[in-house]
Amino acid sequence: MNPLNQYPSTNLWLDSESSVPTYDMETTAMAHMDEESTINSALSNLEIQRNSVCFISRLPTETLEEVFIHGPCDYYGACYGEDEGLVIPRPPSWVNVSYVCRHWRSVALNCATLWTYLFITSSRWTEELLARSKQAPLKLYVNLFDRENRSRGIRFLEEVISHVERIQELRLDLAFSHDSYQFISKLSSPAPSLQNLQIWFRGRPSEWWTSVPFGGDTLALRTLDLSHCTVPWYSLKLSGLTKLCLYTAPVRFQQNTADFLATLKCMQDLTYLCLEDALASAADFLSSTAFNTFQKFNLSHLSYFDIDAPVSTVIALLSCVNIPLRTEILLHCRVEYDFPSPDHYSLLSSFLAQRLATSEDQALSSLTFRSLVIAFPRWGAQLTFSVTERDCDGFFAVACMGTVCSIPDEEDGDRPLIVTLDRDESMTTIDWDYSISHICCPVALSDLRSVHVLNPPSPLTFWMRVLGCIQDLRYMKLGKGDMPNLAAVLSVTPRDGTENHADQDPNQIYAPALEELELYELVFQTMVEGDIDPLKVAGVRSLCDALATRKEPRGRLTMTGCTVRNPDGQKKQFDMEGGWEGGRFHIVELKVESDT
Repeated sequence: MNPLNQYPSTNLWLDSESSVPTYDMETTAMAHMDEESTINSALSNLEIQRNSVCFISRLPTETLEEVFIHGPCDYYGACYGEDEGLVIPRPPSWVNVSYVCRHWRSVALNCATLWTYLFITSSRWTEELLARSKQAPLKLYVNLFDRENRSRGIRFLEEVISHVERIQELRLDLAFSHDSYQFISKLSSPAPSLQNLQIWFRGRPSEWWTSVPFGGDTLALRTLDLSHCTVPWYSLKLSGLTKLCLYTAPVRFQQNTADFLATLKCMQDLTYLCLEDALASAADFLSSTAFNTFQKFNLSHLSYFDIDAPVSTVIALLSCVNIPLRTEILLHCRVEYDFPSPDHYSLLSSFLAQRLATSEDQALSSLTFRSLVIAFPRWGAQLTFSVTERDCDGFFAVACMGTVCSIPDEEDGDRPLIVTLDRDESMTTIDWDYSISHICCPVALSDLRSVHVLNPPSPLTFWMRVLGCIQDLRYMKLGKGDMPNLAAVLSVTPRDGTENHADQDPNQIYAPALEELELYELVFQTMVEGDIDPLKVAGVRSLCDALATRKEPRGRLTMTGCTVRNPDGQKKQFDMEGGWEGGRFHIVELKVESDT
């Protein structure tokens, strides 16, 4: 019996006449595939129609292009900003905008600017980027400091440099290597579109270039940023420059002062100038005929000026260039050996005085300095002038850290003025007292009321020079260091045994209006052995006796956390409060800690 006959209702596979199968499985499969394709096409069309009514799909092409361009801008910002020095070898994520949808791809591929932000990639991709960018100006940031990516980066640069006439922005982070030198040597063709050029070298130079990059043809250059760069940058065309930053220029490529001023004079559109360890000493220039006959020139558009250089160089630039009052200025001066004359400090002080005047025609005597902080950190010295009375603590920590603050402009006159004197590494000893006092003296301090000295110096000449200029001083604060011999200058009447100085007027009274003297964390040295009584220490006793000579006005002495110490290493900390009035000194309170 045929087993199929048992299920007649399911006998769909055989023809009743021929008993041969007629169902074509391949045909059926193709039909299903066609049907699925039709459905998918319909769904795709529906999705396209739905996307077309979405807000983001109805954005104008120009708006989408602007949004897309933010991607490479952020990528370049990450490379150039806080994360500078990092190498991102793979293509950045912003290129994926061309794979999102048909509309985005069409917009992206037709936006030439989007593909002008070049990155290190393969030769095929480089050709594609150059093609998509059409003839738009190119932006290029390349980090060759990383050894692993150096050879790959060199190959990429060699492919792109053939389009040097299109390069608008070029940023190179290089190591001092033979490959880097070879590449720089190939930058010989004119760069008529180049607007922003940055070349940063890391390490110590081993070779030098005598040829000028781009043949000197950089007429469109607007920004020049060089660090440790061993190229003759001053041979470029710089007349259109708006921003110049030079960091740690090798000595061979540091112009002398006269030549630099001549180069600077050509940059009449300059708005931003930063010179850090880029200029040599101008001591010889200041004593030359060229300086005495130099015709000052204007940089009328300058809004920011930051310089870290020998003090003679700072003085030379400020004396030869007229800088607008609105300019924000940061000065970091390094003290030099045998600087010729205190008169040159007067030039610096005169400039600083004019910056704080309410008008350019004001005389130095019309300034309103109220407070002065003089700090002697280990790296140098710092003077902080303030127009606020008793403003002796607000920026004290800044002085300790060696931060350089800007000179107040005409819209921000309450900000402190800080002048930093930095010691050159080659110097072992510097007469800081002489340098500081001669900078203070030419500045008009007739309105000064408060002085705060950190790590006070001991030479009596320093105190005579500084206090001799401050006749209306009301408040003086000293801290952190050895106690100087203030008794010799604060005593109203001559004292026996006082050291004679040629420049000391025996009849002069220093700080005659002093009303408060505050001492903190100072050390009084004594030769007394054994038990130490602060009131019997010569330094403490002589200070009290000196203040007792003052009759008017009455004043107050506060000593906090001070220490007396003898040659045996014994020391005792004490606090004391007292006052003077009518030619007498009295102690209000004395607290002495146990021996240590």
